[in-house]
Amino acid sequence: MEQESRLYKVIYQSVLTQIYSGVLRYGQVFPSQSELCQRYQVGITTIRKVIRMLEQEGVIHSSSGKRAVVCFDESEQTYILSLMQRRESILDIYKGLELMMPSLYAAGAMLCCNLDTYEESFFSAGSQDINERNAISFFTEMLLPYQNQIVLDLQSDMEHYARYPYVMQSRLENPFAASAEFIRHNLPVFLDMAKHKELEALTARLELMYRNAGEQAGIYLSEIQKIVPDSGERVDYQWFRGKNRSPLYAAVAQNLYRRALLGEFNNRTYFSSEPEIMRTYKISKSTAAKAMALLSDIGLIHTIEKKGTVLRSSEELTPVRIEQNIIADNLTLFLNVLQILAVCSQKLCFAAFSPLDNSALADLAAEWEASPLSRTSSGIIHILTSFLKAHMPVKCLENILAQFDDALIWGHYLDRPYVIDEQCAVLAQEGFEQFELARKSLRKSDRENASVSIQRTFRAIYLDARLYTLICFKDLASVPAEI
Repeated sequence: MEQESRLYKVIYQSVLTQIYSGVLRYGQVFPSQSELCQRYQVGITTIRKVIRMLEQEGVIHSSSGKRAVVCFDESEQTYILSLMQRRESILDIYKGLELMMPSLYAAGAMLCCNLDTYEESFFSAGSQDINERNAISFFTEMLLPYQNQIVLDLQSDMEHYARYPYVMQSRLENPFAASAEFIRHNLPVFLDMAKHKELEALTARLELMYRNAGEQAGIYLSEIQKIVPDSGERVDYQWFRGKNRSPLYAAVAQNLYRRALLGEFNNRTYFSSEPEIMRTYKISKSTAAKAMALLSDIGLIHTIEKKGTVLRSSEELTPVRIEQNIIADNLTLFLNVLQILAVCSQKLCFAAFSPLDNSALADLAAEWEASPLSRTSSGIIHILTSFLKAHMPVKCLENILAQFDDALIWGHYLDRPYVIDEQCAVLAQEGFEQFELARKSLRKSDRENASVSIQRTFRAIYLDARLYTLICFKDLASVPAEI
């Protein structure tokens, strides 16, 4: 598939961003091929291609018998040119950070139990001694209660992309000086708001932090643009989920799953066969077989001996096959993604609703109500994430939401017809009711309340899915936290 063939380019941009942001510094030994293979969960051939591209770019250098070293110098003209190629995506990342991270930080802070330690260190040292390390440590601490590695990956990747090194030869004022001063003075304020559970005030103050940082970066990059010729090339931000990247068979299964949800196979006697899938997606028999097995595992299809494969009806769904580790791992990934949406979807939805006029909002409500997908929790997830992807005004969040989709296929497990726990039934019903309230708000052109109801929809579905998973996998230690 095209996605797979472009993988090395995505990894190349991921590594290049780490070099440009100062994570990998001049003179530092570059990670080995085996380390990169493990980090990105790809083969040695892909990594060797990435290393050749980095050498051609001139940012790393290797000699026979020795480890490659980083030789990038931010004062070089080539870096300034590359910075201009990323100008729009850097400004876009700040908009994405402002929409997503404040909600995650603030809600996480409400769950923190050890903030007294930070208060003692901050106030004993004084505001002048608060440095970047203090800030990073504090912000990361606010995310730890989620017990969610995807949240930490997002924070690290987006923040690295936004914090490029200052170009000394530009002789312009350092754009990070004002941002650093803001954080220095506001970190004790953040802490106080977190301790007193001031969720809305903390969220607003964190939004202001990212808005100010984005404005400073915009001014700086505009000034650099005046002294550097525009090459016309643009590099977009690409989030790479590393070890959690879906393999090819899972990507094929997800595409087939979406087609099934939209009713493509409803009028067919049989589901797509392996040979048909091989031809459609240009994949091997082994990959097609794994994709079919995955769809069977999540309860979408089943095979009738000597006849073919058919879609399951909801009444035919069998209990989760809990003996399979792959299902446990991917259910955890599904919960990680759903937890993020349960926390920050209000801000994301309001941003997506804002450009739409009242007529478009009413049409959207009617479309959602008429959709057969609205009858199941997994279908509602698909409706909402599809909307967010289609209408998100921030490009980097489009990329992130598209990758969220890879994990959300596992929501089909929620659609069991039997009740295994009374609380699951209550939460599932709450999700349907909140989704209905969102539709009613859209009919009234009430974007704010629609956004609130959608966040509550995601939260109810998340808590339902989390409880369901804990019941099925009693010893599963990696389930993210309740919110």
